[in-house]
Amino acid sequence: MAQDDDSFLVFVHLLINRFANLNLYYLAIIVILPYNNPRKINKMIIILHSISFKNLRFFLIPLLIIACNNSPTSPDEEIHEEIKLVPQGIGKFTFDQYKPLADTPITVHTYLPDSTIKNIPVVFVMHGANRDANNYCIDWVEPAREYNFLVVCPEINENQFPGSGGYNLGGMYDGNILIDSTRWTFALIEPIFEYLKQEGAITVDRYGIYGHSAGSQFVHRFALFTQPHNANVFIAANAGWYTMTDFSEVFPYGFKNSPMTEDKMKPKFGLDLVILLGENDTDPNASSLRKTEEAMRQGKHRFERGHSFYTKAKSMADSLETEFKWTKVTVPEVGHSNFGMAPAAAKLLYDILKN
Repeated sequence: MAQDDDSFLVFVHLLINRFANLNLYYLAIIVILPYNNPRKINKMIIILHSISFKNLRFFLIPLLIIACNNSPTSPDEEIHEEIKLVPQGIGKFTFDQYKPLADTPITVHTYLPDSTIKNIPVVFVMHGANRDANNYCIDWVEPAREYNFLVVCPEINENQFPGSGGYNLGGMYDGNILIDSTRWTFALIEPIFEYLKQEGAITVDRYGIYGHSAGSQFVHRFALFTQPHNANVFIAANAGWYTMTDFSEVFPYGFKNSPMTEDKMKPKFGLDLVILLGENDTDPNASSLRKTEEAMRQGKHRFERGHSFYTKAKSMADSLETEFKWTKVTVPEVGHSNFGMAPAAAKLLYDILKN
């Protein structure tokens, strides 16, 4: 019943975020629970996107009942229906096909708006410190429908990849010891993409990757310290702190005592790396904001630290006389919110991936 529960959560999440009406929330629960079928609930998600709030309040009950009863399927038919790796709507699968980390299988959540689209672009969405990949995937349902993306949300489990070292820093170190790069957490992303191609779930050769908060930390370090050959755009949104392009600052706050060298860094400035910042993410007392001496040197809050990261990188690229393709984009009236940042990120990804 896990996928049924996920489908129901998407539907409720959309009601809350789009219509912000608690009465509709309870109404949806009453109507949907008897049917609890992921394919039928996905139909209702499509309906939600196609009607206005004004119309919704008058027609919700009949619409839901019609959606639930349209093309009825018997239990036997559902049992024998072919199960796809990535079904239309929401889904998830277990990934254990990368041999160096096969002993730590992960759950990968997906959202596919339309299974009939050929060459649908692929966007990886990296969750925050709560490791709530399913919630992040739900936050991206509306942007995915608007721009027709397959959203892929790996869940980097806290038990398997503990602490900020296991996730935000990509599992590069065990204590103070740099481990083999094949066992870094970063190393999971490219094999997941290749597995999706191998299984026929996708046909494209490139993907974009976005992360928010702790996921943003993952994404910018993934871009800097690995060679993601299939990724052509990286979006780091609202990171709490960064690995600065500074060889005098000790890792993880800078490059000192890390695998990075100037020669390795030069081509990194040619990546399509976007620093995406919510203009209201300015709380210097945010509970999850790192306040070490090294982090405070980057700025008082996330918005300021993002500017510092970009400015420092631009300065290094200029000093090395090398191409600089990174961009910095701010999002008005949005604070520390993945749901709020997703539409702006999706537009950026669409503009780059369509070319």
